[in-house]
Amino acid sequence: MRSATTSLVAAFLMASVVGCGDGKTKTPDGDDVGEKTPDSLRKRPEKAADVTDLTTAVTAGQEWDNGLKMSFCWCPAGKFAMGSPKNEKDRYDDEDQVSVTLTRGFWLGKYEVTQAQWKSVMKTTPWKGEYSVKEGADYAATYMSWEDAVKFCSEITKQDRLSGKLPAGWEYRLPTEAQWEYACRAGSRTRYSFGDDESRLGDYAWYKKNAWDIGEKYAHRVGVKRANVWGLHDLHGNVWEWCRDGYKQELPGGTDPEVTTKAADRVIRGGSWDFAAWSCRSARRNGGVPGNRLIILGFRLAAVQVSSK
Repeated sequence: MRSATTSLVAAFLMASVVGCGDGKTKTPDGDDVGEKTPDSLRKRPEKAADVTDLTTAVTAGQEWDNGLKMSFCWCPAGKFAMGSPKNEKDRYDDEDQVSVTLTRGFWLGKYEVTQAQWKSVMKTTPWKGEYSVKEGADYAATYMSWEDAVKFCSEITKQDRLSGKLPAGWEYRLPTEAQWEYACRAGSRTRYSFGDDESRLGDYAWYKKNAWDIGEKYAHRVGVKRANVWGLHDLHGNVWEWCRDGYKQELPGGTDPEVTTKAADRVIRGGSWDFAAWSCRSARRNGGVPGNRLIILGFRLAAVQVSSK
């Protein structure tokens, strides 16, 4: 079993250590993690209709475009086991499973926010002239602090409300940690959204083996790798993604959980282009100082209903 890290900088510098634990695959409240997941949550039907009105989604993986070339995939309400079982290979001790219920569906960005999207909304280029950056419209925006990401969410919410693209009662936010893992898993209970076989990771992610190790030391174009069954790309690897929550050693469980208490770090998820395969697992957690801008930090948007009006 690995020890939890509370600093992304420390994790960025630390060497890989292999280890694992063992135990039963049940959540603390006794839910059987191995029970069958409904097919409606595990895959998108082949002919699921995309929507023009984000309030009308019903099926996992349906897509909505906000008119700014930003695509979102629908993640329906549901219940899942967050974290990893004690017998998962390479797990950390801050991944102990909890049962989570999400009472409202939400939209999650199909891709990480790109350089072009950031420039369109914020009119700045924080990555310009920085180390390990490849510039291009479809490359993931990096050198993004949590504070930067929150400002982006606020600004694009204002713009889309004024233009009528975003209905009243909805706003853009960073996903909560629970929303992020729920969307990443898309009904799976394995190390990765596609299964346990680490050798397949290169089909789904930019990570150390197919980026850093071959000299491509930068965040890559979004959407090149395969999506999970809900249509979401790059949740494994490419850039660590900020979540709304403060980082705590214990995962938040229960109904619509979010760590809002004061915390030195904010949660980041997904691994990145210079981290090993085990750091790109669905349950892998880390924390970063909210003001930090690093070559491996980015984010994706969630569109959530905050009121019924």
